[in-house]
Amino acid sequence: MKRRTFLTASTLSVAGLSGCLGDTEYRITNTATETSPDSLSLSVRIAVAGATVEHPAALTLTLENTVDDPIRIRSYGVWPFGVLALAPSPTPGEDTWKTTLYSPSYEASTRVEVDRGGSSMSLDGTPITRPLNSGESISRRYELHGDDLPSAGTHYIVEKFDGRASRYSRDDDWETLESQIRLSIEEKRRLPM
Repeated sequence: MKRRTFLTASTLSVAGLSGCLGDTEYRITNTATETSPDSLSLSVRIAVAGATVEHPAALTLTLENTVDDPIRIRSYGVWPFGVLALAPSPTPGEDTWKTTLYSPSYEASTRVEVDRGGSSMSLDGTPITRPLNSGESISRRYELHGDDLPSAGTHYIVEKFDGRASRYSRDDDWETLESQIRLSIEEKRRLPM
């Protein structure tokens, strides 16, 4: 009886691991914010470096108002960054594959709809406009799942949906919140079976 229990438990353990062994893991090794608007400070911090099938890597983006006046930020989906993705270029074309960055903010928003598995996403076209007061900062967490990454290398954080970039204004003129956040991602191999 004990032998059958042991064999059953061993078989289930090996079967449970078979999908994980040999999968590629990724690790975010470096981040850099290459541009930021004059009146705003944008930073990125690695919260969790490793991206595996089981656990995502995580980044925290922070936007701070560095001037004496409030700045209005307009974004789509979630405020203030919008729905973000990774791309191999800071200016990807329409046919460029973009790896979606997931955020807990998506679940709290009524303007972003993600299906249960994350394979499809839709966005409400209504912008969210809020002020960011002088000296105030806002942070949002974004996650990167290892099985979503097509390859290691240099990637850039970009808007997921074309034409939905976040914008900012100190008066009546709206400017695109142009920033260039670069990530260096390296590949780690798991043990082969």
